[in-house]
Amino acid sequence: MSMSQPHPKEFNFVLTQTSPMATLLEYLPDEILLTICQYLYQRYIIQAFCGLNSRLNCTISHFTRSFIVSDENFLTKEENFKLLSTIGPYLHSLTIKNISLSANEISLASNIRELTLIHTQPCLIPSLRNLTDLNIIYGPKFQSIDVLFLPNNNIHSVYISSISPLKVPVFSPSKFSSIKQLTIILQSFHDFVQLLRICPQLTCLNLTLQTCDPIILEIPDNQLQIETSSTLRNFSLRTTYDLNVNFNTLKNIFKHLSSNIEHIAIEINTEDIACIDGELWENYLKQNLLDLHRFEFFILLRKENQDQTKLIPLGDIFKKFQSSYWSLMIPQNMTGYYNSSFSGISTCIHTKAIPTVKRRRYFLN
Repeated sequence: MSMSQPHPKEFNFVLTQTSPMATLLEYLPDEILLTICQYLYQRYIIQAFCGLNSRLNCTISHFTRSFIVSDENFLTKEENFKLLSTIGPYLHSLTIKNISLSANEISLASNIRELTLIHTQPCLIPSLRNLTDLNIIYGPKFQSIDVLFLPNNNIHSVYISSISPLKVPVFSPSKFSSIKQLTIILQSFHDFVQLLRICPQLTCLNLTLQTCDPIILEIPDNQLQIETSSTLRNFSLRTTYDLNVNFNTLKNIFKHLSSNIEHIAIEINTEDIACIDGELWENYLKQNLLDLHRFEFFILLRKENQDQTKLIPLGDIFKKFQSSYWSLMIPQNMTGYYNSSFSGISTCIHTKAIPTVKRRRYFLN
């Protein structure tokens, strides 16, 4: 061995000093690092790699865009706080479940665009400049409506899934919300009308109604001041299974929509055969909703209104939805089936795919 070459033991010693194993991780390909991460809890990935250098921050960015703070992840309050302090600026979405965080703690996620609260108090929401989407899932009933009036003017989309239907109070003095997209479960038709009053900027409303007040709905047109939203373009309606919605009920609800509504989706249960009559629908929509260009539905005609020996053939129902008007209004196919149960047979028709009302909420361009 030449005297100019280091002794093998000395050579190994030099390598160990300058390139410890912790440093060698940086030279692993991203694919291998991400494979390793698949076997780790998110908190371990954050603790091990976040903030070491820009390359690793980029590699694990998928794990720092969303975070769930929950009593189910077995972390102490201090550990949650430390993790939020580390990845807060990188987060796009934060979910808080069954646990309370202060406004200051939520503010650590300073750049989030979406905040989801599950079984969590919705009143402790700080003003965050990039927050646009707010989801309240099973929050306290008496406070859920208040989120429509948060001082954060950047919030434009709110999703409220309450344990029981909400009532919209009459505010004195009047209050108005700047929310543009809303998903909500309301108690009655009256609450729907009041909602349109306090949310004049709505462009998209995904509504579930618990009841329809027959007394209000039967008031003659000349005695009822119709509230409409001039900005509303997308409307979806879902009713509960035990609520019988007839065609006149739907027409009275639609009276409160602007004539320039563009997209309607409904999911209803009915005993009124008129609700599956394509010709009746076509005549009404042509006369009242001139800008409508998409109509989706899921309609279940319950057995109580049918002679079980004379079920309407599905082909006869579909024929009334085959005019040139419907070819533009429903670009997708229609389908249907008979639903058999111990008490009889119901008829169901719906557009394909299942209408937008079944999805969580609309996403507008």
